[in-house]
Amino acid sequence: MKKTLLWLVLGAGCGAVAAWLALRTRTATEHEGAPAPAAPVATTNAGGVHLANDQIIAAGITTASPAAAEWKPGVRGFGRVLDAAPLVLILGDIESARAAAQASEREYERLKALNARDTNAPARAVEAAEAVFRRDRVAVNAVQSRLVAEWGKALVGRDDLASLARSLVAQETALVRVDLPAGERLPSEPRRVSLALLPGADSPRDTEVVGPAPTADAQAQGAGLFVLLRAPVPPPGTVLSGWVSGGGPAQHGLRLPPAALVRHEGQVFVFVQTGPESFARQRVELGPRQAEGVLVTNGLAGTERVVVLGAQQLLAEELKSALGEE
Repeated sequence: MKKTLLWLVLGAGCGAVAAWLALRTRTATEHEGAPAPAAPVATTNAGGVHLANDQIIAAGITTASPAAAEWKPGVRGFGRVLDAAPLVLILGDIESARAAAQASEREYERLKALNARDTNAPARAVEAAEAVFRRDRVAVNAVQSRLVAEWGKALVGRDDLASLARSLVAQETALVRVDLPAGERLPSEPRRVSLALLPGADSPRDTEVVGPAPTADAQAQGAGLFVLLRAPVPPPGTVLSGWVSGGGPAQHGLRLPPAALVRHEGQVFVFVQTGPESFARQRVELGPRQAEGVLVTNGLAGTERVVVLGAQQLLAEELKSALGEE
């Protein structure tokens, strides 16, 4: 009886061991046949965006240190490429008036000399010639006054006005009027005006400052000035964005390429590298845009490694991860 009980206990124990071994073997087999876990994706937490090294390479993310830069304080305005035809026409009117005045003056001098040599010469003819000469001289002054009133003393007083007009007609140079918003004043001694197409697709270009415009713009109702833009020039009527800087003390900041900036919820950010595979979004404040890049006035110390290529991809990864967490 005791032997029978002993054999039953031993049989139950062997069965339990066999069942445990079978279960372990089955589990191991299932794990061997299961697919490998997926590669980690970008996540966002207090440390920013994290990417594996191969993801960084695939996204083409490039970092660089921002360069030191300085700029002169100024004000933003809007420029418009002017049609040179009215200026050329009024210059033609001046030349015609001058030619008529010179001809009438010669006729008056001729008749006056004849009258002096011959007392029988009709005085009435001399008086009529003098009246014509004086009328033509008044006409010259009137057209010149109109030129100054419409185009300003700074432009009219140029020694190269005639050659400049030919350059404007040939579209080798463009005359641009830059107007400031109402209430804004031109910087003292405006020394530099940068112009760019409104969409911002091109880099701002420096211009030659001619001088203040003689009249206010009907819409802007602010101060205006004329500048010259050298070739290649946009066609007349093109609207440009302008930055007018004066002769005040320079301010300092950091320069970055436009590709380094990302915009989110109405603010401007850059991504700085916080580790070998981590990046953090940082808000910055911008100054005027220049041909060399974008000026950052606040938000960076200058010692950071800033993402200059691939910033938009990092923002997309950050927002995607934030949506996943929600």
